[in-house]
This record gives sequence, structure tokens and C-alpha cells, in this order.
Amino acid sequence: MYSAFEKQPQEKKDLIIKVSIDEFVKNGYEKASTDVITSRAGISKGILFHYFKSKKNLYLYLVNYVKDLLTEKTMDELRKIQSDDFFERIQEIVLAKQRVTALYFQETQFIADAFTNPPVAVKKEMEEIIKKHNETYQEDFMLEHVYIKDLIHTEKLRDDISVDTVIRMTMFIVEQLSNKYFVLYKNKQFDLKDHTEPLIRELNDYLKIVKYGIYKQE
Repeated sequence: MYSAFEKQPQEKKDLIIKVSIDEFVKNGYEKASTDVITSRAGISKGILFHYFKSKKNLYLYLVNYVKDLLTEKTMDELRKIQSDDFFERIQEIVLAKQRVTALYFQETQFIADAFTNPPVAVKKEMEEIIKKHNETYQEDFMLEHVYIKDLIHTEKLRDDISVDTVIRMTMFIVEQLSNKYFVLYKNKQFDLKDHTEPLIRELNDYLKIVKYGIYKQE
């Protein structure tokens, strides 16, 4: 569907993608102007519609592009983590996610808006995109490749605590903290790049509760 656009020089594609994301983030889907996009990208409106056919298709292209970009960059960061301690790894996961968010803040804001509050015009398509994404990165994948449940010392677990419960609780904490500090960063109340101490301190407070709540007393 987007073959004409994909054939363009990378620099040209990057510019169109950048200004398009910027326009959708600033004004939302309904108020986003293709006139502004084409003016900033230095192309005609006819060319833009030759590439994407409609504003709807442009938006959906961006959703898939940004989703794949952020997933790739996040997984690249996670592969660098060497810690063999479950709770140290969780800290590294959070820091890795924050690094990606800081580097691709506008893209993160765009995809967060698309996933949590999809425009009416693309709601059906977004439901399918989200479904496929969740199927790909379902719990089994997260347990094996991200949180790595094998790092939990099962022999030390309390008898009434399961590994899956620990993972789900930890995932919830990570998700909620990431969302909290994303909003703070968005409102210029937190520096994701150079001053992550408040985030790590709060994360460690929660992880201590988890760690000392799941293991048997020695």
C-alpha cells in the first residue's frame, strides 16, 4: 500500500514522518492538518496523498512505524542487560525504557495516545493493531525474554506465592511507574536523561516490599 513512499530517499521519508508525528501529537487526529504537514515537509499535498491516499492511511502507517521502532529500540536496550539477579534486572529494564522514551519522546507520546485513546476514524483498525501487538508480546514472551522468571529463586519462595504472581505484580509496578514518570517528563517535572534518581529510589522502595514479601524468612 505504501510502496511509492518506501521508494523515496531515507532523508525525505524521515522528514515526512517527523513532521507528521509532530502535527498529530500537537493537534490530535481530527485537527491535524495535511496542509501543515506538506508545507513543513516541502512536498505538495498531491504527493502526500500519492504516498498514503488519505490522512487515515498516513496515521495508520505512522502507528505501525512508531510501534515497530520503539519495540526494536527497547528490545535492543534490554538485550544489553547482563544482570543475573531478578530485582537488579527490573531496575535495568526501567532505566532502559526511560532511555528509549527520552530519545524518542514524541514518538512515545504519539503511540501512547494512539493505543490509549484511538481516534474514532481509525478505532477498528487500531483494535486490530493492538490485538496483534498483544498477541506477539503476550505474557509468555515477557516472562522468557524480558522479565526472565528463571532468575527468581523459586526454592526461596513462600509456599503460598507463585512465580507468575511475582512477575505480574512486578510488571504492574514497572508499568505504573513508567507511566507516572512519562507524565512528569511530559510536564517538564522530571529529567529522564540525567536525573533518574527519584524514579530509581521509588522503584527500589516497591521492589523491597516485593522481595521481602515473597521469600521465606531465613
